[in-house]
Order: sequence, then structure tokens, then C-alpha cells
Amino acid sequence: MHKPMPPLRALVAFEAAVRHASFKQAAEELHLTPGAVSQQVQKLEHWLGYPLFVRQVRQLQVTERGMGYFSRIAPALEQISTASEACRERSSNSVSLSLSQTLAAKWLGPRLGDFVSRHPDIEVHINASNHTVDFQREAVDLAIRHFDGRDPSLEVHEVFDDQVRLFCAPAYGDALALRHPDQLGQATLIVATTYPFWNDWLTRFTGLDPEAIKRMPALYFDQTLLAIDAAKRGQGVVLSNHLLVQEELQRGELIEPFGLWLPLDKSYYLVHPRRHRLSRVANTLKDWLLEQFAKSGMGAPP
Repeated sequence: MHKPMPPLRALVAFEAAVRHASFKQAAEELHLTPGAVSQQVQKLEHWLGYPLFVRQVRQLQVTERGMGYFSRIAPALEQISTASEACRERSSNSVSLSLSQTLAAKWLGPRLGDFVSRHPDIEVHINASNHTVDFQREAVDLAIRHFDGRDPSLEVHEVFDDQVRLFCAPAYGDALALRHPDQLGQATLIVATTYPFWNDWLTRFTGLDPEAIKRMPALYFDQTLLAIDAAKRGQGVVLSNHLLVQEELQRGELIEPFGLWLPLDKSYYLVHPRRHRLSRVANTLKDWLLEQFAKSGMGAPP
């Protein structure tokens, strides 16, 4: 005989709201809006036939009956989560990593062979995309994100403290005789949408007036990968960081003529959901990534 079931998404929203005593914090964990969490809770209240929370201004208090209900369903939800993760680990030897297209090509690609040679039994899936992965809706275990590191739903490990630096091809630097930033007035600016900081950089490090900066010719690219390639070909000067141009610097295809850097309020972080235990293979990839960042001198400062 079929037993009536409450809306399962509503149960998850209710459980998170009780733990956080906040629709807002529950929404952050579940990657929803506070309004969506509130609506799910209302659905559950309608299904049960009684209120679960007392809603006050800037305060959310669970009712006595709501707490009683929570105490009965929370262990069941935890058991479902634990059992599902265990079955997922046993049935799969694959791991999925999400990161930007440029980072995948410029940093991960040259190193990935090392992981495969060490762990030939692990199947690695790379999700190279410039959109922020949604762990709730996409089959991704780990991600490398460029953000401020603040997300209560994620376990975060800083792997690179980002700084904006200027690079160009050696021949381009020689042609303009670049010895001081003020000489950039004759340069072509290569602008990548992920590093739109030319005005900040030039204002801070040069004596060029705003009108002179506006008159400077510029090339615009929607991917840093293409912007770096244009700089390698001597088409102008580009803003990026050492993480993305390591190989070009080692091969002498790019130089950093001034050694000046602009700090950012964003860094690169290796992240995964805080609530879900990583599988064995995901932990293996995580440890390898942290090792590679440390080996290349790109780990976060102590």
C-alpha cells in the first residue's frame, strides 16, 4: 500500500532552516533564494497541517511541534545522505573537476598527465567552463573558483593569492623601449573580461592623465586564454597573473617588464560542498591538486 509522502525538497529546506535558524543562511547552503526556502517550508506546513516556525522580524523561531518533527526527520535525512554517498563511492571510480577554460588549458593541462600516471585506475572528468558550477544541480565533486572565498556552504582551500601583473612579448617591450610604466602611452592594451583593471593599474603606476589613458588603443577578448595568446604574438600588453603565464615566462615568450602588481580582493580557491563527504577518488584528486599548487610555488602564503 502506497504511503503518502511529504514534499521531499520541502523536508530538505526545513531541516536546513532549523539548523541555521535562518531562511537566508539555509538558502546560501542550498543555493536557493530565501524566498524559495520559505515557500518550501510553507508547502510542508500545509502538508502537515500546522506551523513549523514563528516568523518574526529578523528572527526565526521553530515551534515546539516543529522541533519535534525535526528531531524525527533529521536522522533519517542524514542516513539517506550517508547511504547515498557510500553507494556512490562504491559504484564509481570517477571524479569531476570544474574550473575555468583558461585555467584548465594554461595550468592544469600540462600537469594532468602526472595524475593519470600515478592513478591510472581513476577516471577524471574535466568541466572546463567559465560559469560558476552549481554543486546541487551538476555532477561535480571539486571546483577551482576565482572569488572572495566567502561561502558558508563550501569547504575552501586558498591555492593562489591573485595579483594583477603586466606582461608582454620581449620583442614588443624592446620595440617600445619599455623601462618605465609611463612609456605605456604608446602601447596597445589587451583587455580580458576577467581582468578589466587597466584603468586601476595605469592610474596607480603611471603618471598618464585620464584623457591619455582613454586614447590608448585596445583589443578586447572574452577569454584570458586568447588575451595571453595575443600578447605572445606581440599585439600589445596584457594584464594577467603568474598562475596563467608560467609556461610562457619559462619559455621566454612573455616577460614582466616592470615587476609591479595590483592586489585583488579575489583569489583562487579549491572548493567542494561542506555538507557532503568527498569520495575516496575525489580526496585523491584534491590532495594532488594541493600538492601541485604547492610545488609550482602557487600555494597560498602562510
